[in-house]
Amino acid sequence: MNRTATLTAENGPFFGLTPDLLDLQSEVRSFSLRRLRDRARELEWEPKPHDRIAWDLLQEVSDRGWRTIGLPREVGGGGASALELALLVEELAYGDMGFAVLIDQCLKVQRIVYGLSSGTTRERFLERFTGDPHCLLSICFTEPETSSDYIIDGGDFRFRTRAEQRPDGNWVLNGYKRFVSNAPEASVLCVFACTDERRPAVSGTSAFLVYADDPGFEVIETHEKMSQRGNNNGRMRFDDIVLPPDRLLGEAHHGYAGSRQILKESAITAGATTLGTARAAYELALEHARTRVQGGAPLFSHANVRCRLAEMYCELESARSLIWRAAWAVEHDPNYDYRLSSAAKVHAAEVAMRTCLSAAEVFGGLSIMYRECDVNKFVRDCMSFLHSDGAQDSHRLRIAAMTEEMLAEDG
Repeated sequence: MNRTATLTAENGPFFGLTPDLLDLQSEVRSFSLRRLRDRARELEWEPKPHDRIAWDLLQEVSDRGWRTIGLPREVGGGGASALELALLVEELAYGDMGFAVLIDQCLKVQRIVYGLSSGTTRERFLERFTGDPHCLLSICFTEPETSSDYIIDGGDFRFRTRAEQRPDGNWVLNGYKRFVSNAPEASVLCVFACTDERRPAVSGTSAFLVYADDPGFEVIETHEKMSQRGNNNGRMRFDDIVLPPDRLLGEAHHGYAGSRQILKESAITAGATTLGTARAAYELALEHARTRVQGGAPLFSHANVRCRLAEMYCELESARSLIWRAAWAVEHDPNYDYRLSSAAKVHAAEVAMRTCLSAAEVFGGLSIMYRECDVNKFVRDCMSFLHSDGAQDSHRLRIAAMTEEMLAEDG
């Protein structure tokens, strides 16, 4: 199969932003600087996990339409493109990664549910989600026995969480998930479970809507983390939860495959999230280098510091270029190459870690004073995306497997 994209000057990538996208970028960036960053710093170490979430800012984001921007306009959403989603989460993460992930989880789940549901299932979901500005969504993949296994297509992977259909048509869900973003506070969860253990995940997994008030659902632990403290990750138990037939999303046994098709941009927005936080670290280091005098002159006048900052700039720009190209391809390339999304996430996550650590070097010993310097928070946050949304090597193996498949198809 020839994977060469048929792009022309008229439909090829535009390496810039339209006026609407520039407006969105400017508005979210202003919100992050004026409202989000200081609020996140204030709440980060609250003793109770629930109190670390900026509920007042979630209300504001809902009022601005960003929490529901991934839904079509005709149902109250913003009809956002993959590039819009990437811009939104990058600029939110520029203020606080935890809050950005809080919103990004909602964006992912709303697109899966809307894309795989119809009729009363969709109507009831939309009523819950759009009607409550504090309604959070959660997508449930990771289990105690499995982590990034689902990233690798093919193979013999199966979820341990199981759902069996009874003769009356209802499904009974049992199992555990853990490390799941938004889970402790989510009102609606999209849960992936094995429904045909004879088949691997891609052809034996179904997706279900679970509501937090369903009998048998329990959050049994809220994980303590050093990263992304603006949202909570939880461990959950599903104990004989009876789900009516209309809680099944899409076709039975094809929920994983269906969600993968809808969420081409999932890893892309993950890359955009870590990029936003790394950009904040770079800008903080640049400002410090301009004002901090060392050796009788500002740090920026020293060649080694200038080279360090220049390298940070180069890497951030390269990561953004790959993210934007992948996001553009989601909407416009008929031969979309799924390797792009994994490549964008892998590259951005590693660039982000190098950038944050380099920024810490510019600050020297001040970088480990957590109440005096934000750069250590940026380091901690960016560490999470070496594993969040799939471990780095899992994405590399995914790229390798898809490359092997393409080579076989091309003969």
